[in-house]
Amino acid sequence: MTSNPVLTRKGERTSRRILDAAVRCVARDGLPALTMQRVADEAGVGKRAVVYYYGTREGLLDAVIRHVGDRMLDELQQAVGGIEDPVEIVARGFEVVWGAITSDRALLAAWFGLHAEAVINPAFSGSAGYIGDRLEGIVGDAIDAQLARGRVLRVDRDVLRVLVVANVQGFAAYFLEHGDVPPLRAAITEFRHFLVTVAVPGDHRRERRRRAHGSSG
Repeated sequence: MTSNPVLTRKGERTSRRILDAAVRCVARDGLPALTMQRVADEAGVGKRAVVYYYGTREGLLDAVIRHVGDRMLDELQQAVGGIEDPVEIVARGFEVVWGAITSDRALLAAWFGLHAEAVINPAFSGSAGYIGDRLEGIVGDAIDAQLARGRVLRVDRDVLRVLVVANVQGFAAYFLEHGDVPPLRAAITEFRHFLVTVAVPGDHRRERRRRAHGSSG
């Protein structure tokens, strides 16, 4: 969004009206078809209003990706925050993320559409990475919370963080191409089973090592 003075209530309503119209356009027509004029027509305002509040198409798309991404990510953060059991964290996390992926067409269209546009237009690279970057942060916080509770990871922390985000993005891309097919569901189930075994209680691991050393002696 452009660096305008603090918006009045009317300005806030108009800005939100334009953003909601842009989200509808993305969900219905896809990201490549999105233009400032189309959004203006959808919102019932003049094109100048879209330019005033969002500046450029890049600014508008950045606002769209943050809006649709935050809807999912805010819910995810709230759902897993404070949960101690890794099994419950994985279950609630995937419930939120997969529910959003399979029901929010605007989320998918903006997420993957921006990545495609960023290939030929570097101006979109920051916006394209917004959802993945924030998802990495939430996953990293969940991992750190497990470590603070004395659990031990079976893989490197940063490797695990990237592994989770890369698989979620891969599952979403596969869903976009093939739909919610049984093999995809089975793959997600297998990955979830893996995740719940990654963080083990530290005392249990020490006890296993103690027994192994004792038996070898």
